[in-house]
Amino acid sequence: MKIKFRFKDKKEKELIPVEDSIPRDSILIDKNPLGALFIRDSTLSVIPFKDDDVWGPLGALFASDKVEEAWIFKDKIIATLSNLGRIQLSLDNLDIRVEDIISRLIAHTGVNVSFRNPRGVAEYGNWRIAIQLHSGGQLHVVATKIKKVPPITEILPPEISVKLLLLILRPSTVIISGPPGSGKTTLLSSIVGTLGQLFPWLHIAIVEKYRELDFQGGWFSHVVSEDIAEGVRYSMRYLRPDLLVVGEIMAEDFWSLLEPSRAGIPTLTTFHAPSVEKAVRTLSDALQVHLKGSPNVYTYLDIIVNTKKLVTIDGVKRFVNAIYISDGQRILPIYLDGQPVDDKLLEKALPDKLYIGDTKQVEETLLRHLVKTHVDNRVQAKVT
Repeated sequence: MKIKFRFKDKKEKELIPVEDSIPRDSILIDKNPLGALFIRDSTLSVIPFKDDDVWGPLGALFASDKVEEAWIFKDKIIATLSNLGRIQLSLDNLDIRVEDIISRLIAHTGVNVSFRNPRGVAEYGNWRIAIQLHSGGQLHVVATKIKKVPPITEILPPEISVKLLLLILRPSTVIISGPPGSGKTTLLSSIVGTLGQLFPWLHIAIVEKYRELDFQGGWFSHVVSEDIAEGVRYSMRYLRPDLLVVGEIMAEDFWSLLEPSRAGIPTLTTFHAPSVEKAVRTLSDALQVHLKGSPNVYTYLDIIVNTKKLVTIDGVKRFVNAIYISDGQRILPIYLDGQPVDDKLLEKALPDKLYIGDTKQVEETLLRHLVKTHVDNRVQAKVT
C-alpha cells in the first residue's frame, strides 16, 4: 500500500490524501488526527498517523466518533462501529501487544491490576476500560465509550417519562433489568440526572463498587464500597439521603435494598437479567436465602424496567422494552413494546401526595420541563 505523507516534524506525519492511499475496493470510515479507518473485505483496518500515549498505533480507532466499544485480545481485536455493527480489525502491519497497552494504562491511570488483583477498571479519555489478567497468559482489554447521557425523553416518550418519574417519587424501589450493554446504566443516569436537576434540594446518595456514575449539578454524595450492603448501610446511617442509587447489584445484594425500601426512600438500581421473568425469579430466590420463610419479592419490588439489546449486522440497538408495576402480589405492565398499556392502572398507582409534594404540582413541573426539552431537541435536530 503506497501512502503519501507530509511531515510536520520528526514525530508527526499526516496522510494526504488518505482517500487516494487506501485500496480502491475499500470504504473510508473515518479520518482523525491520529489516523484513518477503512473497511475492505468485511475487515476493519487502521492507518496510523501518530501513536497515542496508551493505545499506540490503535489511537485512530479510539479517537474515532464511529467506534462505540472494542475488545482487545492477544491475537484478535473486535470493534463495534455505529450503524455498521461488530467487525474484526486487521492486525497486518500493526505492532500491537496487549501487555504493552495494559502497562501504559496502569502508568497513565494508576489502576491497580496485578496477578494478585487480576481485574481492574480505569478511565482514559472518553473510554471506560476493563482489564483482565489471567495466570495462564490470557490477557484482554474491553473498552466502552463513555457517552453523554441523553435526556430521558430520548429514551422514553415524554408522557411515559413523566409517569415513571412520578412513580419513583411515590416513593418506590426500582430495578432496571436487562442484558449487558442494553442501556440500563444510561437510563439510570438519565433518570437520576433529571431528578437532580429539577429538584436540587434532594440529597441523592450513590453507592457503587467502582465509581462509574457522574452527575453535574444537584446534590450528590458518593460511596464506593466492594461490599454493596455495607455501602448501603453507611449511606442510610450517615448520609441520610432523600434518594438512594445503587449503580448495580448482583442477586445476593438485593436484600440490602430492604432497609431503604422499608424506610420509604426512593431507591434505584440496575440488574443483569435477560427478561423480567428471569429477574423476578432470580431476585426471589436470592431473597429466600436471607429471609426466613418464603418472602414475597413483590412486597419489596415496586417497579421493574426491562431494557433490550439487538445486535444485528447493521449495528447495536438499545431500547426500553417494558415497564411493570407491582401491586404487592404480582407485576402488571404499564408500558410494552413502545406503547402505554393501562392508563387507569397508572393513575390508580399514583397517590395524591408524593415523597416531594403534591402529585399534580410535581407532574406539572415534569411535563413543563420534559416536554419543552423534548420539543427543543427535535427542533434543534431539524435545524442541524
